[in-house]
Amino acid sequence: MHRYSDIIMLYFLLLLLMGCGQKGSPNTEDKKAVYSTVISGLLHEGNGETILLEEMGAREFIPVDTVSCDESGHFHITFSPEQIAFYVLRFGPSGYINLLIEPGESVQFTGQSDNMNTYTIKGSPGSSLLQTLAKEHKQTLEALGEISRKNRENVSSPDYPAIKQRLDQQFDSITSSFHAYSLQYIHKNASSPAILIALYNLYGQGFPVFSPDTDFAVYNFVDSVLMAGHNKLEAVQLLHAQVTEAEQLRKSKSQAGLLKKGQIAPDFVSSRPDGSQMALSDLKGDYVLLAFWASWSKLCREENKVLARAMERFGEHSFKILQVSLDDDKEAWTLAIDTDHLDWDHVSDLKRWETPLVNIYGVEKIPFNVVIDPSGKIIETDLYGDQLLNKLDQLLNN
Repeated sequence: MHRYSDIIMLYFLLLLLMGCGQKGSPNTEDKKAVYSTVISGLLHEGNGETILLEEMGAREFIPVDTVSCDESGHFHITFSPEQIAFYVLRFGPSGYINLLIEPGESVQFTGQSDNMNTYTIKGSPGSSLLQTLAKEHKQTLEALGEISRKNRENVSSPDYPAIKQRLDQQFDSITSSFHAYSLQYIHKNASSPAILIALYNLYGQGFPVFSPDTDFAVYNFVDSVLMAGHNKLEAVQLLHAQVTEAEQLRKSKSQAGLLKKGQIAPDFVSSRPDGSQMALSDLKGDYVLLAFWASWSKLCREENKVLARAMERFGEHSFKILQVSLDDDKEAWTLAIDTDHLDWDHVSDLKRWETPLVNIYGVEKIPFNVVIDPSGKIIETDLYGDQLLNKLDQLLNN
């Protein structure tokens, strides 16, 4: 699972980034072609209901039109947008849907006044793309909400450590699946500004699907394709500014180099499961695999199998493993150690991502492995699976 507490830069609010182009009348010397766009709607049980269409500007909602449904729930909105843009169609007590409309489209909407989740949209490919993404996002949020509910219900259970571990693994699996779905959605629909919504989606407040530090390649891809086809949209311009600044920070960080091959691995002291203290320098004289992990991470639990094979192959050599856990629950941590048969050194201060070691070693995701030589110098970072085993074989069998 990614680290999100120290991202490269602050996120723009989602609604501030789903904007349209700058407003204003075109001058007489460079007049744009303007095409009428029509939204024909049917709101079941919407007799007399007020329908409000707003454009999502970069910093505000811009009213476009307000109409009322007739006795049968039908309504019509006609307007003349200058370019593709995001809109919000509001109805009922608190219902709304997001639209992505191009000039000249004839959009047909059908929905329920008391249920914004069941509606159909035709005649607007961009709006249909948003609907597809919104459906998957909603299902993901509901699944995560169910995990949260189960966690609250079982917090007083004597079996809570095992239950929490299982729920954390489910949480990690669900978020990983939606991350993969969103990435596929972005690449499949690269020509549409709808991918902005996929890029800026959240699992919850402060918990984005894509983070500029760990998913910079995704940000860079979305920026490049949208700047090529939709560089007049203010939201795209804002994204481009964000990506440009993030790239500068990445280069600066790379030049500063928190971890460089050949440098001495920063020493530290932390607590073993029994409460005693241990320093990284206690293992000086041996090759050391410093592995950051957490019991709640499915990816880490899979990588533990690799670490077990490494210890089985090289344990009789001058080779040690020190795992640093980013857990905050001691029982869950120690249960995972026993369950996965991790028979080597372990430390944690049980502060999750707030442990100082995260910043010292520049840990942005877990698992995160660092290979250290007997003199304490860093040999490699970010090696996993067979690549890690091959590197250790090269070091320890030569």
